[in-house]
Amino acid sequence: MFQDTTVLDLAGRLLIVLFFLAAGLGNMTPQKIKDHIDRMAAAHTPLPALAFWFGIFLQFSGCALILTGWHADVGVWFLIVFTIAATAIFHRFWQVADPMRRNIGRIMLLNNTAILGGLFLLLQNVQ
Repeated sequence: MFQDTTVLDLAGRLLIVLFFLAAGLGNMTPQKIKDHIDRMAAAHTPLPALAFWFGIFLQFSGCALILTGWHADVGVWFLIVFTIAATAIFHRFWQVADPMRRNIGRIMLLNNTAILGGLFLLLQNVQ
């Protein structure tokens, strides 16, 4: 699975995968699925239901590829694409009127920026 890897590298990989699995599984209830698709439609995402399920595919298959070590670099790219798309769709904080919600959206965008940084570091380690 993870040949010639350090404890820190392994911990980083597992924590990144755990984050994406927990987030993905948390979004798999019927109400959360409907909510995400409705929010994607409101954000003018083309084919929101298809886009949602494609995002789920990227998220879970990316995690599986990283966990198994089989084409882990492709798995990391899946998570990078997923994170960029999800951020662009859901965290447009500058469009939010309520100051508290705008600040939460800004923080979420910054969090995803940091996650992208971690994914790029992981990409360097899996190639």
